[in-house]
Amino acid sequence: MKPHFHPALINDPLGDPGLVVHFLHESRALLFDLGDLSAVPNAVLLKVSHVFVSHTHIDHFIGFDRFLRTVFGRGKTIRMYGPENFIDNVEGKLRGFTWNLVANYNESVTLDVVEVHEDHLLTARFRAIDKFKKTGEAREPLSGGVILDEPGFSIHTAILEHRVPCLGFALKEKFHVNIRKDRLESLNLAPGAWLNELKRAIHEQRTDDWPVRVPASVNGKKGFEERRLGDLKRDLVIISPGQKIAYVVDTVYNERNNRRIVELVRDADVFYCESPFIAEETERGRERCHLTSRQAGLLAREAGVKQLRTFHFSAKHSVRTGQLYREAEEAFRG
Repeated sequence: MKPHFHPALINDPLGDPGLVVHFLHESRALLFDLGDLSAVPNAVLLKVSHVFVSHTHIDHFIGFDRFLRTVFGRGKTIRMYGPENFIDNVEGKLRGFTWNLVANYNESVTLDVVEVHEDHLLTARFRAIDKFKKTGEAREPLSGGVILDEPGFSIHTAILEHRVPCLGFALKEKFHVNIRKDRLESLNLAPGAWLNELKRAIHEQRTDDWPVRVPASVNGKKGFEERRLGDLKRDLVIISPGQKIAYVVDTVYNERNNRRIVELVRDADVFYCESPFIAEETERGRERCHLTSRQAGLLAREAGVKQLRTFHFSAKHSVRTGQLYREAEEAFRG
């Protein structure tokens, strides 16, 4: 069965960290961190609906300008999430430019910015048409670390320590809907965009009587007919547990952090975890609030993840990447 989410690092493990998650058969993507985006095509950035920034150190936030330049003038609304002071950071970026020509654009861009605190969210809106003046400030409660909840998936976060608050993230698909392509022909149904509508109705938990428009031939002409959602589910659909993809960068190995990381990433299908330092650099990692390769493996093992993908390697280890991979995998596999 094909997974719905397809994650990929935006740079090699020695480059700036970042992860893009593509949606199968949808013109949509999620972006985790805004480091160097030069390797990411504009076509991919234009699919991004939500951006999740761990913290605003330069290697995680330098790509903000490139991202804004790409989506500007497209009429999109982008929702961006980050840690404490994130709204000020975004506002500071926007103030660095002159916006006297925005009235020339019929469609521009809106940034809805969300700042994550332990028990609440702060939100603000920046609209290009208003020369990116901050508006719509509000405070919302935060429960269970869930910062985004859509019918098909949710995004969970944990606040970690990197001398500044640093967010870890987990993308959880609520359940996975697969279409039995072998049954389409026997039911005289053609594949097409209607299958996405079928999946959406299932994710939204519509009743079995919910009407779904499917392609049909009416008097020799192509058209549509309505069929019951319950019948289509029975005949065409396999529902299975959903994917979980976790992303953790720039944090220190200690009891409090470890507990939060393990809880966040537990049972993930893929765990993307930083490991800048080799195993023997435990003290260096503690001083700089980063993980070693072995610590990344131990966390993945304790959390019971299925696959560990280490990255964000220190440049000083450019000729020792094999060692970093090996140490992490040995700790992970035990």
